[in-house]
Amino acid sequence: MIKDKPTKKNKKKLRTAALSVMLAIIVWFMVIYINDPDITTTVSNLDVRFVGETVLRDKELALTGKDEIGTLSVVVTGKRSDLMDYMDDIYVQVEVGDIEKTGEYNLTGTIAVPTARINVEKENFSNIPIRVEMLTSKNIEVTVKQTGTLKNKLVQSTVNNSEVTVTGAKSEIDNVGGAIATVDISALKEDNTEKVNYLLTDKNGALIDENETIEATRSYVEVSNTIFDAKTLPIVPMLTAELENDNILKTDKSVVSPASVLVGVLPENTDDKVIARVDVLYEGNTGEYMLENTNGMYIPEASKKVKVKIETVKKVIEEIELSVEAENVPDGLTAKIEDNLRAWVWGEEGKINSENVKAVVDASGLEKGNYDLPVKLYGDNFGFAGSYTINVTIE
Repeated sequence: MIKDKPTKKNKKKLRTAALSVMLAIIVWFMVIYINDPDITTTVSNLDVRFVGETVLRDKELALTGKDEIGTLSVVVTGKRSDLMDYMDDIYVQVEVGDIEKTGEYNLTGTIAVPTARINVEKENFSNIPIRVEMLTSKNIEVTVKQTGTLKNKLVQSTVNNSEVTVTGAKSEIDNVGGAIATVDISALKEDNTEKVNYLLTDKNGALIDENETIEATRSYVEVSNTIFDAKTLPIVPMLTAELENDNILKTDKSVVSPASVLVGVLPENTDDKVIARVDVLYEGNTGEYMLENTNGMYIPEASKKVKVKIETVKKVIEEIELSVEAENVPDGLTAKIEDNLRAWVWGEEGKINSENVKAVVDASGLEKGNYDLPVKLYGDNFGFAGSYTINVTIE
């Protein structure tokens, strides 16, 4: 069976009924607003405001435990319009200025209302629990963290005057390990110095998201950014002068990991390698060593240490007799060296002899005559324990 479609008359009745309901609701709201009746309601999640915290700090005390206060609410009565206008301005006030020592306290709170037209009917909370701790200070170091990159460049970001003083409740200050200032280097066009806000970190290096009492001498540090050309250089281990007194480093047998490092260089730096300075010999012959920075070079913090497997031999000094040869004698001339050289030579124990060590003088550009020329020593891991000259006749 097919139902009949609503007639125009039925549609008109429906529209009239809907309009009547809407007008009734509007009238009802108008009556409520015009009459502005008294109502009673519960205001929840009240703020707690402490009076006298400055006085506490003057006594070297700090208020903590605010985050642990439970939900507070109050039942109030007043005109509907007043409650709508001032509901967010109702809070609990707690006086703390008369506290004289550290400890845990349960304090009485007073409901503060913004107008006498609102009356408090019932407080749905008891005393307010808080803690008072000693106020303490310490100096912390602000380090810099970079975000972003520059193509074919490295940026050295340095914090100027990196030490700041933080003051607060002892429990919070004890948890502070340092601070991080974050710099975005991706948009840098030239060297600059900028003011950067920092965030506190705990002793594990994690950011401290919240604190109740900590204040700092300043909220920012100055960071200087210097742009370097990026360059990859090989790493070469070298002994300190002290270790070289008794040891010879066999560079061909020593292994550096990684074998090269990405560094930043300025135009005046022409280094073709980076030195890993070996300052101690570890048991097992493997250890971590610092890379040496030279003028016009920047080594990123994360790359400053490398692992090196060291091979050394005992260094000895022996006196031996060497025949000396002349190199680079001008065409048409000859060099005559009548005497052998007796010299103190250092090298690997058991290998210092005339077969392994070659002594030479350079006769480049000399004319006929008699000369005392410096002697140079050639050979792997050998050297003179002093300086020597020998008489040479050019004929």
